[in-house]
Amino acid sequence: MKIIEYKMHQFRLELVQPYRFAESTFRYRPINIVAIKDELGNVGLGEVEAFEFPTYIEEIQADCVRILKTRVLPLLGSKEFDTPFEFSRFINSTNAPYMARAAVEMAIWDLFSKRNNISVQKLISLAVSTNQPLKKQVSVGVAIGIKTNAEQIIQEIEHQLDLGYTRIKLKVNHTYTVGMLKQVRQVFPKEEIMIDCNSQFSLRDKNFFQNIDGLNFSMIEQPFSQKDFRNHAKLQSHLMTPLCLDENIRNSEDIWKVVNLGAAKVINMKLARVGGIANALALTVLAENQGLKVWCGGMLETGIGRAYNLALASMPFYSFPGDISASNRYYKNDVIREDFQLEDGKLNVPEKVGLGVTLNPVAKAKFNQDEWIKI
Repeated sequence: MKIIEYKMHQFRLELVQPYRFAESTFRYRPINIVAIKDELGNVGLGEVEAFEFPTYIEEIQADCVRILKTRVLPLLGSKEFDTPFEFSRFINSTNAPYMARAAVEMAIWDLFSKRNNISVQKLISLAVSTNQPLKKQVSVGVAIGIKTNAEQIIQEIEHQLDLGYTRIKLKVNHTYTVGMLKQVRQVFPKEEIMIDCNSQFSLRDKNFFQNIDGLNFSMIEQPFSQKDFRNHAKLQSHLMTPLCLDENIRNSEDIWKVVNLGAAKVINMKLARVGGIANALALTVLAENQGLKVWCGGMLETGIGRAYNLALASMPFYSFPGDISASNRYYKNDVIREDFQLEDGKLNVPEKVGLGVTLNPVAKAKFNQDEWIKI
Protein backbone atom coordinates (compact mmCIF):
# COMPACT_ATOMS: atom_id res chain seq x y z
CA MET A 1 0.00 0.00 0.00
CA LYS A 2 1.18 3.49 -0.82
CA ILE A 3 -0.04 6.71 0.82
CA ILE A 4 -0.43 9.55 -1.68
CA GLU A 5 -2.32 12.36 0.11
CA TYR A 6 -3.49 13.54 3.50
CA LYS A 7 -5.56 16.27 5.08
CA MET A 8 -6.33 17.33 8.63
CA HIS A 9 -9.09 19.44 10.17
CA GLN A 10 -9.56 20.66 13.74
CA PHE A 11 -13.02 20.43 15.26
CA ARG A 12 -13.95 22.19 18.50
CA LEU A 13 -16.59 20.01 20.11
CA GLU A 14 -18.85 21.08 22.96
CA LEU A 15 -19.40 18.48 25.68
CA VAL A 16 -22.95 17.58 26.67
CA GLN A 17 -22.06 18.71 30.18
CA PRO A 18 -18.83 20.09 31.70
CA TYR A 19 -16.52 17.26 32.69
CA ARG A 20 -14.18 17.66 35.64
CA PHE A 21 -11.21 15.47 36.46
CA ALA A 22 -8.01 16.16 38.40
CA GLU A 23 -7.86 19.95 38.59
CA SER A 24 -9.32 20.61 35.14
CA THR A 25 -12.85 21.12 33.85
CA PHE A 26 -13.60 20.53 30.16
CA ARG A 27 -16.44 22.26 28.32
CA TYR A 28 -14.98 22.12 24.84
CA ARG A 29 -12.60 19.62 23.27
CA PRO A 30 -10.43 20.47 20.23
CA ILE A 31 -9.68 17.33 18.23
CA ASN A 32 -7.91 17.09 14.87
CA ILE A 33 -9.26 14.48 12.48
CA VAL A 34 -6.64 13.02 10.12
CA ALA A 35 -7.51 11.56 6.72
CA ILE A 36 -5.02 9.66 4.57
CA LYS A 37 -5.60 8.38 1.05
CA ASP A 38 -3.99 5.38 -0.66
CA GLU A 39 -3.20 4.87 -4.34
CA LEU A 40 -6.57 3.14 -4.87
CA GLY A 41 -8.53 6.12 -3.56
CA ASN A 42 -9.45 4.60 -0.21
CA VAL A 43 -9.57 7.07 2.69
CA GLY A 44 -8.68 6.14 6.27
CA LEU A 45 -9.64 8.24 9.30
CA GLY A 46 -7.89 8.75 12.61
CA GLU A 47 -7.87 11.40 15.32
CA VAL A 48 -5.33 13.22 17.47
CA GLU A 49 -6.58 12.53 20.98
CA ALA A 50 -4.15 14.66 22.97
CA PHE A 51 -5.80 17.30 25.12
CA GLU A 52 -5.39 21.03 24.53
CA PHE A 53 -3.24 21.42 27.65
CA PRO A 54 -0.91 18.93 29.42
CA THR A 55 -3.51 18.00 32.04
CA TYR A 56 -3.30 14.26 31.30
CA ILE A 57 0.23 13.67 30.03
CA GLU A 58 2.74 16.10 28.54
CA GLU A 59 1.58 15.61 24.94
CA ILE A 60 -0.78 18.31 23.70
CA GLN A 61 -2.93 18.70 20.59
CA ALA A 62 -0.97 21.55 18.97
CA ASP A 63 2.42 19.81 19.27
CA CYS A 64 1.09 16.54 17.87
CA VAL A 65 -0.43 18.31 14.86
CA ARG A 66 2.73 20.29 14.17
CA ILE A 67 4.92 17.18 14.31
CA LEU A 68 2.55 15.21 12.10
CA LYS A 69 2.65 17.93 9.45
CA THR A 70 6.39 18.53 9.57
CA ARG A 71 8.01 15.25 10.60
CA VAL A 72 5.68 12.32 9.96
CA LEU A 73 3.16 12.73 7.16
CA PRO A 74 5.67 14.11 4.59
CA LEU A 75 7.69 10.89 4.97
CA LEU A 76 4.84 8.59 3.97
CA GLY A 77 5.03 9.30 0.24
CA SER A 78 8.36 7.52 -0.10
CA LYS A 79 7.21 4.37 1.70
CA GLU A 80 5.12 1.32 0.89
CA PHE A 81 3.56 -0.86 3.56
CA ASP A 82 2.33 -4.44 3.33
CA THR A 83 0.75 -4.71 6.78
CA PRO A 84 -0.38 -2.40 9.61
CA PHE A 85 2.41 -3.86 11.73
CA GLU A 86 4.99 -2.80 9.17
CA PHE A 87 3.59 0.72 9.34
CA SER A 88 3.67 0.59 13.15
CA ARG A 89 7.38 -0.25 13.10
CA PHE A 90 7.98 2.71 10.81
CA ILE A 91 5.92 5.20 12.82
CA ASN A 92 7.59 4.07 16.06
CA SER A 93 10.99 4.79 14.49
CA THR A 94 10.04 8.47 14.04
CA ASN A 95 9.94 8.99 17.83
CA ALA A 96 6.96 11.29 17.32
CA PRO A 97 4.65 11.80 20.32
CA TYR A 98 2.62 8.65 20.97
CA MET A 99 -0.69 10.37 20.33
CA ALA A 100 0.56 11.74 17.01
CA ARG A 101 1.68 8.24 15.97
CA ALA A 102 -1.67 6.77 16.99
CA ALA A 103 -3.68 9.22 14.87
CA VAL A 104 -2.06 8.03 11.64
CA GLU A 105 -1.64 4.41 12.71
CA MET A 106 -5.37 4.07 13.39
CA ALA A 107 -6.14 5.48 9.94
CA ILE A 108 -3.82 2.85 8.45
CA TRP A 109 -5.97 0.07 9.98
CA ASP A 110 -9.01 1.70 8.38
CA LEU A 111 -7.24 1.73 5.00
CA PHE A 112 -6.04 -1.88 5.19
CA SER A 113 -9.54 -3.00 6.19
CA LYS A 114 -11.07 -1.25 3.20
CA ARG A 115 -8.46 -2.68 0.84
CA ASN A 116 -9.37 -6.16 2.09
CA ASN A 117 -13.14 -5.53 2.23
CA ILE A 118 -13.42 -6.36 5.95
CA SER A 119 -14.09 -4.44 9.15
CA VAL A 120 -11.37 -3.06 11.41
CA GLN A 121 -12.66 -5.46 14.07
CA LYS A 122 -12.14 -8.42 11.74
CA LEU A 123 -8.66 -7.23 10.76
CA ILE A 124 -7.64 -6.94 14.42
CA SER A 125 -9.04 -10.41 15.14
CA LEU A 126 -6.96 -11.84 12.28
CA ALA A 127 -3.90 -10.05 13.64
CA VAL A 128 -4.30 -11.65 17.08
CA SER A 129 -5.18 -15.03 15.54
CA THR A 130 -8.32 -15.51 17.58
CA ASN A 131 -10.63 -18.31 16.48
CA GLN A 132 -13.45 -17.11 18.69
CA PRO A 133 -16.58 -15.62 17.09
CA LEU A 134 -16.46 -11.85 16.80
CA LYS A 135 -18.46 -10.07 19.48
CA LYS A 136 -21.32 -7.98 18.16
CA GLN A 137 -21.51 -6.03 21.41
CA VAL A 138 -19.19 -5.18 24.31
CA SER A 139 -20.05 -4.29 27.90
CA VAL A 140 -19.09 -0.72 28.73
CA GLY A 141 -18.69 1.52 31.73
CA VAL A 142 -18.98 5.22 32.40
CA ALA A 143 -16.70 7.73 34.14
CA ILE A 144 -18.26 10.25 36.53
CA GLY A 145 -16.45 13.56 36.96
CA ILE A 146 -15.61 15.03 40.35
CA LYS A 147 -18.64 16.04 42.44
CA THR A 148 -19.00 18.30 45.47
CA ASN A 149 -20.51 15.84 47.95
CA ALA A 150 -21.67 12.26 48.46
CA GLU A 151 -25.29 13.09 47.64
CA GLN A 152 -24.30 14.32 44.17
CA ILE A 153 -22.15 11.24 43.59
CA ILE A 154 -24.97 8.89 44.63
CA GLN A 155 -27.49 10.70 42.46
CA GLU A 156 -25.23 10.48 39.41
CA ILE A 157 -24.44 6.80 39.99
CA GLU A 158 -28.16 6.03 40.25
CA HIS A 159 -28.74 7.84 36.97
CA GLN A 160 -25.97 5.97 35.13
CA LEU A 161 -27.04 2.59 36.51
CA ASP A 162 -30.60 3.32 35.41
CA LEU A 163 -29.24 3.96 31.91
CA GLY A 164 -27.72 0.49 31.98
CA TYR A 165 -23.98 0.99 32.49
CA THR A 166 -22.36 -2.09 34.00
CA ARG A 167 -19.38 -0.38 35.64
CA ILE A 168 -18.92 3.01 37.29
CA LYS A 169 -15.65 4.93 37.49
CA LEU A 170 -15.47 7.74 40.05
CA LYS A 171 -12.97 10.52 39.43
CA VAL A 172 -11.49 11.36 42.85
CA ASN A 173 -9.29 14.16 44.21
CA HIS A 174 -8.32 15.51 47.65
CA THR A 175 -11.79 16.91 48.28
CA TYR A 176 -13.10 13.35 48.59
CA THR A 177 -13.10 11.84 52.08
CA VAL A 178 -13.23 8.29 53.32
CA GLY A 179 -16.66 9.08 54.70
CA MET A 180 -17.98 10.16 51.30
CA LEU A 181 -16.82 6.93 49.67
CA LYS A 182 -18.25 4.85 52.51
CA GLN A 183 -21.61 6.54 51.95
CA VAL A 184 -21.43 5.61 48.29
CA ARG A 185 -20.67 1.99 49.09
CA GLN A 186 -23.48 1.81 51.64
CA VAL A 187 -25.95 2.75 48.92
CA PHE A 188 -24.28 0.61 46.23
CA PRO A 189 -22.66 -2.32 48.08
CA LYS A 190 -22.38 -4.75 45.15
CA GLU A 191 -22.10 -2.60 42.02
CA GLU A 192 -18.89 -2.64 39.96
CA ILE A 193 -17.28 0.63 41.05
CA MET A 194 -13.68 1.78 40.68
CA ILE A 195 -11.96 5.06 41.50
CA ASP A 196 -9.59 7.08 39.32
CA CYS A 197 -7.20 9.53 40.95
CA ASN A 198 -5.49 11.01 37.84
CA SER A 199 -2.15 11.37 39.67
CA GLN A 200 -3.60 13.69 42.33
CA PHE A 201 -2.14 11.93 45.38
CA SER A 202 1.23 11.00 46.88
CA LEU A 203 2.50 8.34 49.26
CA ARG A 204 1.70 10.75 52.11
CA ASP A 205 -1.93 9.84 51.42
CA LYS A 206 -1.34 6.14 52.14
CA ASN A 207 -3.78 6.17 55.07
CA PHE A 208 -6.60 7.40 52.82
CA PHE A 209 -6.14 4.43 50.52
CA GLN A 210 -5.75 1.96 53.37
CA ASN A 211 -9.01 3.26 54.89
CA ILE A 212 -10.94 2.62 51.66
CA ASP A 213 -9.22 -0.73 51.03
CA GLY A 214 -12.14 -2.66 52.50
CA LEU A 215 -14.81 -0.96 50.38
CA ASN A 216 -14.56 -3.54 47.60
CA PHE A 217 -13.66 -1.16 44.80
CA SER A 218 -12.72 -2.99 41.61
CA MET A 219 -9.45 -1.06 41.44
CA ILE A 220 -7.76 2.24 42.30
CA GLU A 221 -6.46 3.88 39.15
CA GLN A 222 -3.35 6.08 38.94
CA PRO A 223 -3.05 7.54 42.46
CA PHE A 224 0.49 8.90 41.92
CA SER A 225 2.37 10.68 39.15
CA GLN A 226 2.94 9.19 35.71
CA LYS A 227 6.66 8.59 36.28
CA ASP A 228 6.31 7.14 39.76
CA PHE A 229 6.53 3.35 39.73
CA ARG A 230 8.26 2.80 43.07
CA ASN A 231 5.69 4.55 45.25
CA HIS A 232 2.89 2.78 43.41
CA ALA A 233 4.67 -0.46 44.33
CA LYS A 234 4.94 0.61 47.97
CA LEU A 235 1.23 1.42 48.10
CA GLN A 236 0.21 -1.79 46.33
CA SER A 237 2.13 -3.81 48.91
CA HIS A 238 -0.16 -2.37 51.63
CA LEU A 239 -3.45 -2.88 49.78
CA MET A 240 -5.68 -5.76 48.79
CA THR A 241 -7.44 -3.54 46.23
CA PRO A 242 -5.63 -3.77 42.87
CA LEU A 243 -3.88 -0.65 41.64
CA CYS A 244 -4.34 0.18 37.98
CA LEU A 245 -1.80 2.23 36.02
CA ASP A 246 -2.80 4.50 33.17
CA GLU A 247 -0.58 7.54 32.55
CA ASN A 248 2.55 5.53 33.45
CA ILE A 249 2.21 3.10 30.55
CA ARG A 250 3.60 4.03 27.11
CA ASN A 251 5.80 1.08 26.07
CA SER A 252 7.14 -2.35 26.99
CA GLU A 253 9.77 -0.86 29.30
CA ASP A 254 6.96 0.54 31.43
CA ILE A 255 5.19 -2.82 31.55
CA TRP A 256 8.40 -4.46 32.77
CA LYS A 257 8.77 -1.81 35.49
CA VAL A 258 5.28 -2.67 36.72
CA VAL A 259 6.09 -6.37 36.72
CA ASN A 260 9.52 -6.15 38.32
CA LEU A 261 8.48 -3.67 41.03
CA GLY A 262 4.98 -5.00 41.65
CA ALA A 263 3.65 -1.48 40.99
CA ALA A 264 0.13 -2.55 39.98
CA LYS A 265 -2.08 -5.50 39.10
CA VAL A 266 -4.06 -3.89 36.28
CA ILE A 267 -3.28 -1.82 33.17
CA ASN A 268 -5.61 0.67 31.51
CA MET A 269 -4.80 0.37 27.79
CA LYS A 270 -5.49 3.48 25.73
CA LEU A 271 -4.76 3.34 22.00
CA ALA A 272 -3.69 6.96 21.76
CA ARG A 273 -1.41 6.86 24.79
CA VAL A 274 0.62 3.88 23.52
CA GLY A 275 0.83 4.91 19.86
CA GLY A 276 -1.91 2.92 18.17
CA ILE A 277 -3.52 -0.47 17.73
CA ALA A 278 -0.42 -2.57 16.98
CA ASN A 279 1.38 -1.28 20.06
CA ALA A 280 -1.72 -1.79 22.21
CA LEU A 281 -1.98 -5.41 21.08
CA ALA A 282 1.70 -6.11 21.76
CA LEU A 283 1.60 -4.48 25.20
CA THR A 284 -1.60 -6.30 26.12
CA VAL A 285 -0.05 -9.68 25.28
CA LEU A 286 3.09 -8.82 27.27
CA ALA A 287 1.10 -7.61 30.28
CA GLU A 288 -1.24 -10.59 30.35
CA ASN A 289 1.65 -13.04 29.95
CA GLN A 290 3.15 -11.45 33.08
CA GLY A 291 -0.05 -11.87 35.08
CA LEU A 292 -1.47 -8.36 34.73
CA LYS A 293 -5.10 -7.70 33.83
CA VAL A 294 -5.75 -5.28 30.98
CA TRP A 295 -8.83 -3.31 29.97
CA CYS A 296 -9.63 -0.66 27.35
CA GLY A 297 -9.71 2.98 28.46
CA GLY A 298 -11.03 6.11 26.80
CA MET A 299 -9.94 9.67 26.04
CA LEU A 300 -13.18 11.62 25.45
CA GLU A 301 -12.88 10.60 21.81
CA THR A 302 -15.11 11.53 18.91
CA GLY A 303 -17.17 8.74 17.37
CA ILE A 304 -14.14 7.87 15.24
CA GLY A 305 -11.93 7.10 18.23
CA ARG A 306 -14.84 5.36 19.95
CA ALA A 307 -15.26 3.02 16.98
CA TYR A 308 -11.59 2.01 17.23
CA ASN A 309 -11.97 1.45 20.98
CA LEU A 310 -14.98 -0.79 20.45
CA ALA A 311 -13.11 -2.87 17.87
CA LEU A 312 -10.19 -3.30 20.28
CA ALA A 313 -12.37 -3.92 23.35
CA SER A 314 -14.18 -6.71 21.50
CA MET A 315 -11.05 -8.86 21.48
CA PRO A 316 -11.23 -11.86 23.85
CA PHE A 317 -8.47 -10.69 26.22
CA TYR A 318 -10.54 -7.65 27.31
CA SER A 319 -13.32 -8.61 29.71
CA PHE A 320 -13.58 -5.71 32.16
CA PRO A 321 -16.05 -3.04 30.86
CA GLY A 322 -14.07 -0.23 29.23
CA ASP A 323 -14.47 3.56 29.23
CA ILE A 324 -16.53 3.63 26.03
CA SER A 325 -19.80 5.36 26.78
CA ALA A 326 -22.74 5.99 24.45
CA SER A 327 -22.72 8.93 22.03
CA ASN A 328 -25.17 10.97 24.11
CA ARG A 329 -22.67 10.98 26.98
CA TYR A 330 -20.07 12.91 25.00
CA TYR A 331 -20.67 15.77 22.57
CA LYS A 332 -23.65 17.88 21.62
CA ASN A 333 -22.66 17.44 17.98
CA ASP A 334 -20.24 14.61 17.19
CA VAL A 335 -18.43 14.30 13.87
CA ILE A 336 -19.92 10.98 12.75
CA ARG A 337 -23.27 10.10 11.23
CA GLU A 338 -23.77 6.93 13.29
CA ASP A 339 -25.05 6.96 16.88
CA PHE A 340 -23.69 4.58 19.54
CA GLN A 341 -26.63 3.72 21.79
CA LEU A 342 -26.52 1.75 25.01
CA GLU A 343 -28.41 -1.56 24.94
CA ASP A 344 -28.51 -3.56 28.19
CA GLY A 345 -25.17 -2.09 29.26
CA LYS A 346 -23.51 -2.78 25.90
CA LEU A 347 -22.56 -0.94 22.70
CA ASN A 348 -22.64 -2.43 19.23
CA VAL A 349 -19.28 -2.94 17.53
CA PRO A 350 -19.25 -1.47 13.99
CA GLU A 351 -19.37 -4.31 11.47
CA LYS A 352 -19.25 -2.48 8.13
CA VAL A 353 -16.14 -2.48 5.93
CA GLY A 354 -13.34 -0.36 7.37
CA LEU A 355 -13.91 1.51 10.59
CA GLY A 356 -17.65 1.29 10.08
CA VAL A 357 -18.45 4.96 10.76
CA THR A 358 -18.64 8.00 8.46
CA LEU A 359 -18.41 11.76 8.86
CA ASN A 360 -21.79 13.42 9.21
CA PRO A 361 -22.79 16.08 6.65
CA VAL A 362 -21.75 19.05 8.81
CA ALA A 363 -18.34 17.58 9.68
CA LYS A 364 -17.83 16.43 6.09
CA ALA A 365 -18.56 19.91 4.75
CA LYS A 366 -16.01 21.44 7.11
CA PHE A 367 -13.48 18.75 6.25
CA ASN A 368 -13.98 19.27 2.53
CA GLN A 369 -12.95 22.91 2.86
CA ASP A 370 -9.36 21.71 3.27
CA GLU A 371 -7.31 20.71 0.24
CA TRP A 372 -5.67 17.29 -0.01
CA ILE A 373 -1.90 17.61 0.44
CA LYS A 374 0.15 15.42 -1.89
CA ILE A 375 3.11 13.56 -0.39
